[in-house]
Amino acid sequence: MVGTVIAGWDGWRASLYRLAVLPSHRRQGIAKALLAAAEDRFVTLGGRRGDAMVLEDNERAHHTWTAAGYEREDRWRRWTKPLTAS
Repeated sequence: MVGTVIAGWDGWRASLYRLAVLPSHRRQGIAKALLAAAEDRFVTLGGRRGDAMVLEDNERAHHTWTAAGYEREDRWRRWTKPLTAS
């Protein structure tokens, strides 16, 4: 395996997480192909918008998602809750 993306569909949200390609295989269109496959599947299932969770300080990822046509939405922030004690 040289690349992966987690693509989740709950009947309403088309969510994308953890897009990753091995450094030795980057710049070959793998991320683009993974996103295209996920987006096509979402459309088939009725999705109208893809949402990507991207870490705030991951500049490389920002460039990748921007190149794929995604835009940051400043009005949303992620809320989390630990489910187990650390």
